[in-house]
Amino acid sequence: MIAEEILNDLERILSKTDEKAFERFLDRLQPGKRIFIAGAGRSGYVGKCFAMRLMHLGYEAFVVGETNTPSIRPDDLLLAISSSGTTDSVVNAAKKALSHGAETLALTADTSSPLAQKSDFVIYIPSNDPKEDGSSPLPLGSKFELSALLFLEAAVSELMKHYGITEEEMKSRHSNL
Repeated sequence: MIAEEILNDLERILSKTDEKAFERFLDRLQPGKRIFIAGAGRSGYVGKCFAMRLMHLGYEAFVVGETNTPSIRPDDLLLAISSSGTTDSVVNAAKKALSHGAETLALTADTSSPLAQKSDFVIYIPSNDPKEDGSSPLPLGSKFELSALLFLEAAVSELMKHYGITEEEMKSRHSNL
């Protein structure tokens, strides 16, 4: 079944993601820290999913480009998501965040990209392996986006466990309009 092939693909990618980088990522998500998320296209949707989960956890989380996003300041954190690491809007957000003294994290499949070079910390999602023969059933950037979503959902689960946040508590913050 194709779903099994897709799950195997994602498992292979995530098994290559650095566990220590995951732990360092979690360390940066301190309660009380404002977290901004930048991404374009489908990576942007992944970022919005993560911002929503952070809000459910009780964090102040903002999506870059939304009308209610405040200015970034020192001590804030920007998570910039881009498979290629070359998306202009995302790279520019990272540059701007750094110029305002905020810490910038890149979630990318290219550690030599402009985004990675403009970030304080890089989380590598190894989804663009040039040695692969194109046999993946996932089209275009889906391997990165789905891997990034699972990586970030795993972070939410770890934060829940670490801070003792229950699903009931998260549900109390869920939209009711």
